[in-house]
Amino acid sequence: MPEVSAADSPSPDGLARIRATVAAHPVVVAVLAITTIGLLARFAILGSRIAHWDEARVAYWVDYTFETGRFAYNSHTHGPVIQHLSRYLFGILGPSDTTIRIPAAIIGGLLPVSALLYREHLRDVEVVILSGLLSANAVLLYYSRFMRSDLLVATFMFTAFGLFVRFYDTRRIRYLYAATVCIVLGFGSKENALLYVLTWLGAGAILLDVALYRPRNYRGGLDLVATKFAQLRSRLGAVRQQPKFYATHTLGIAVVAIALFTFLFAPRGGGLDGVYHPPAGLSLWAVLGSPLQIPDLVIDTFSYVFYPGGEYFAFGDMHAVLFDRKGPPVVEATASTSALEVVPYRQRLFAMGGGLLAKAPVVIAFGLVGVFYERYLAERSRTLVLFMFFAALFSLIGYPLTLSIDTGWKWNITHVVVPLAIPAAVGLGIVGRWAITAYRRHDWIDLGLSTVVLVLVTLMITVTAVSGAYPPTDRSPDNPLVQYSQPADDLRPTTDRIQQVAATHAGTDVVIYDGSRAGEPYLREDPDDASKDFRPTCTDWREPLPINWYLAAYDAEAECEDSSEGLLDRIESDDPPPIVMTRDQDTTVPEEALERDYQPYSYRLRTHGSEATFYVHEDFREE
Repeated sequence: MPEVSAADSPSPDGLARIRATVAAHPVVVAVLAITTIGLLARFAILGSRIAHWDEARVAYWVDYTFETGRFAYNSHTHGPVIQHLSRYLFGILGPSDTTIRIPAAIIGGLLPVSALLYREHLRDVEVVILSGLLSANAVLLYYSRFMRSDLLVATFMFTAFGLFVRFYDTRRIRYLYAATVCIVLGFGSKENALLYVLTWLGAGAILLDVALYRPRNYRGGLDLVATKFAQLRSRLGAVRQQPKFYATHTLGIAVVAIALFTFLFAPRGGGLDGVYHPPAGLSLWAVLGSPLQIPDLVIDTFSYVFYPGGEYFAFGDMHAVLFDRKGPPVVEATASTSALEVVPYRQRLFAMGGGLLAKAPVVIAFGLVGVFYERYLAERSRTLVLFMFFAALFSLIGYPLTLSIDTGWKWNITHVVVPLAIPAAVGLGIVGRWAITAYRRHDWIDLGLSTVVLVLVTLMITVTAVSGAYPPTDRSPDNPLVQYSQPADDLRPTTDRIQQVAATHAGTDVVIYDGSRAGEPYLREDPDDASKDFRPTCTDWREPLPINWYLAAYDAEAECEDSSEGLLDRIESDDPPPIVMTRDQDTTVPEEALERDYQPYSYRLRTHGSEATFYVHEDFREE
């Protein structure tokens, strides 16, 4: 066997430093190790699943901005954070299903690190367990591998709250700056960031009422208020001794917030005019070259995002939820997207609860154990644990009110799982402390029992996560996390063929055919009525998705055809199109003529129904 030189082996001093670091910061090391494993799990075969309808429409506009430089915030594609991050990645890695999911994978994968922000209010074992739950839960793992902004909102807002907690613990001003950045990034990720603030206010109101009703170490609620008010006056007196310091930082935080918000939402390359069809040519970069116009840019950005344009509340009828008495008209997605029905709130709530029980059973079970222990058995209840339980409860109750489609609960359960992970860590921490105590006392029976519980819980978490987040179940309609608009079949062989054709063929690469216009048509009645520059503009972009994203990503030339005679002329010409896309519901498809020179491949573009057939010409079939 080859000898190992001393230079190749770790030095004794190096090993000693590693051991000293682990001994000095075991919780930090454990959390970082868990986070690393979670990141690896998120990047494993990240691009294997074919793009979901939502992923495809956002990815299309990312590619559009990347290619043209034109950008404007649109609530229907949600906040611009993930779009900006993906656009920069396009310049490095190129457009692909892997690239569009990297921001969610990284940000969602780093969520477990936020457990360290709560370490002053949780025991060491609870901090480690919290990071594990945030890393390995099936819901969080699945949507960390999905180009959607819900997990970004959850990460930024949960981290922001943790930074506020750290500011409370340390009074270090840097935590307020960091929290401000996270809050703006949360609002820049998706509109439901505001709902986090509302759940925080609701949870805080309940705990305030409890504190006033049964105050600790005070004669009554009014005495508690008087004491806290006196303490506040004392602190304000200290603040008044340093007015310049606090005024400077208040201004600094405001500047950071406004600058970051403007950077995220400000239009580029013609703004809305650049997104409309046909596009036109105020841009962020042009204004930065003329500093006197910056105030106008800030005002214009806030105007079209919030008031008077109100684009931020234009999606999902959230405006109705927040400001009107009547709730939004929630619809249920069916095999026919034109057949929509209003779904009662109770049905939406039960569906969301069922999804939690199926994919977050450990968080639910031990979350209830943790809050029961903290509320009724602990010598002194911890405010943080109760606060997060009520925040999760309000999210469970409130999110069904905000759904624009019934199956939207599938990604919204992330906003229940994340806050509930803290009470769950407390509940599971009871078992962890039981095991540690048994080990120290050499109580092998208790150690064995506690180990069995921990092993079973770990297996349940792992099996639930792996079976839900990886192929083939990550696109199966039987998976509770899979939303209706996820293609049930693997289109990858055909999308790869589109990519190959686009790279080697001159002329029209794909013809999208729809001669019947019945049901959910692929084509518009009038190609010129397209309001947005979604190419090819002759398509009704809601139905062919996610194919439009792949056409854009591969720079494929696509055209439309609405008559069988016209299609026959194309396929029988000297330069027939390499690929023809049709709808299975379309009875006008000249199948016999196509099958003479083309090989058909049929796929479901949704979890069920919405079948499409791709005819690949024999000259371009895979050998």
